[in-house]
Amino acid sequence: TRWAWKGGLLGSERYKAVIVSPHLDDAVFSCGGEIARLTRQGRVLVINVFTRYLGEAKRYGMVVGAQRLREDVAAARSLGFESLNLDELDAPFRHEAYRSVGKLFRPPVDDVEYLGKLRERVFSCLAGMDFERIYLPLAIGWHVDHMLVYEAFSPWATRAHCYYYEDAPYCLIPHATRYRMDELGEYQPARGDRSLSPVSEVQAWWQASAAYADTAMMRNLKPWIVRQCAVPVVGAYLYRLMAAHRRQAATVRKPHRLQPVMTLDLGELLEKKLDAMVLYESQFREFFGNREDCRASLAAYAVRAGAKASALERYWQIRHAADPTA
Repeated sequence: TRWAWKGGLLGSERYKAVIVSPHLDDAVFSCGGEIARLTRQGRVLVINVFTRYLGEAKRYGMVVGAQRLREDVAAARSLGFESLNLDELDAPFRHEAYRSVGKLFRPPVDDVEYLGKLRERVFSCLAGMDFERIYLPLAIGWHVDHMLVYEAFSPWATRAHCYYYEDAPYCLIPHATRYRMDELGEYQPARGDRSLSPVSEVQAWWQASAAYADTAMMRNLKPWIVRQCAVPVVGAYLYRLMAAHRRQAATVRKPHRLQPVMTLDLGELLEKKLDAMVLYESQFREFFGNREDCRASLAAYAVRAGAKASALERYWQIRHAADPTA
């Protein structure tokens, strides 16, 4: 087993927080403001799970390889966190099925046996650490690697020290957070929160499709005719994906309640988060046209969430629905 460790002696002192990141960039994209806040109070460790690639490649516009490791080192230096890379295989290299972009966003049915091994690996790593909080992905967007990390921590789901973050950039797509949370448990949207308030199926699909069509990933498609042909194809895919998860949410038993525990108004932390995000150059340019485009996307999400903030990050805890304190 090979662990790439940067930034200190493992377990040498207490960590203020541990952030579990499916990939290099997920922690900063989703929790960059919180990381900047916490590093002022103590040590912060980011555990990157899927960081091994079989050679250099570019898949679906995404760079995979040593460049991403160098980007993470730069971002860690920028925000002041420490990194531990578990070097688990990235999904497209783990299974032939995941080399199709459509199948990357599906339940990890081909990884049922692997899930147990991953859970054992991650928990054995954490067993030697002392930390106040651990931050985990909600798996918004349903990327198979995010789903695996979420499921790996299911035995800890209701523990008081577990905080769940909204996966960015997926949470920036309208209704993506709501559709995922509908599968996970009960929750109560705050007044004025349009990011979690239900709308008609058609309206949700139309808004999500329009937002996705305007992402840098779609705008980068060249020539123009390729993009025009891709937009309806992606729209049809999103319709099927959202319909499948809507059916899943309607049939699943929901023993849990999701409680909002913190909404972080980024304020001056926004610039520190953006500074770190742009250092993940290979990924940033696929999701955002430039820094100002990213700022606008974060601001639009804050508006949909009903917050009077330039940008925000939201964190949740999971409780048993029968718990009277939930």
